[in-house]
Amino acid sequence: MERFVVVVECAIELNNKFLMIKRPVGVHAAGFLAFPGGKVEYQDGGEKRNILAEAVKREVFEEVGLELIDPIRFVISSYFIDSHQEHVLDVIFHCKIEKTLTEVKPAFREVPEYYWLTKDEIASHENTPPWLRHYIDCL
Repeated sequence: MERFVVVVECAIELNNKFLMIKRPVGVHAAGFLAFPGGKVEYQDGGEKRNILAEAVKREVFEEVGLELIDPIRFVISSYFIDSHQEHVLDVIFHCKIEKTLTEVKPAFREVPEYYWLTKDEIASHENTPPWLRHYIDCL
């Protein structure tokens, strides 16, 4: 029986710019731009918990050091098979920053570079994959 790996990503917006990370070497989509995020883990679950929202908050904190306190809303989900032949359910969220402190502290193993970019800058960036262009259009 095939099973999905569930991945959550968050489009973090501040002053009409989005926090983008560069994917590290050795992972799926290495070198491409992406929203901060990662795999849902068992620790994110529990009774009466919003598992996907908890996972995206944890992943954002682990990757870029932001503790999201502003509302997080679901945007879109999609399915793909990654470069390691895993079936992936990708769930995109959006968080518009109003109260969250925005001092980015990247986990250098996972985030070699980060940028604050407008939608137009993301769309025209040479390292923007087609799926990210689609996600940006959905925001």
